[in-house]
Amino acid sequence: MDLRKILIEKHDYKISQVDNVVKQINEFSPKVSAAFEKWLSTGEIDDTEVEGFTVKTIMEKKPMKVVAAYLTLGWLENDPKQAKRFLKESIIKNSAAEKKY
Repeated sequence: MDLRKILIEKHDYKISQVDNVVKQINEFSPKVSAAFEKWLSTGEIDDTEVEGFTVKTIMEKKPMKVVAAYLTLGWLENDPKQAKRFLKESIIKNSAAEKKY
């Protein structure tokens, strides 16, 4: 099964989003790519760390899906300053960002 189909069928990505997500995944470093591929095939999130963050710590800081947390891990490698700023922003209670749909 190809990545686009997996993201749409198993991870609820919209067709309009998936090409951009696949592009970002294809730009992962070998380290992040290996961790992502391991999760994709086994469902196991390992402790791969970038700039002091792991997928698990990213998801604790911001409510997001696993795929988005891997994208954030890749972002931390490519633009650590901006990514860390995003991760340090607090979420306003009862905001749309806090709600899970």
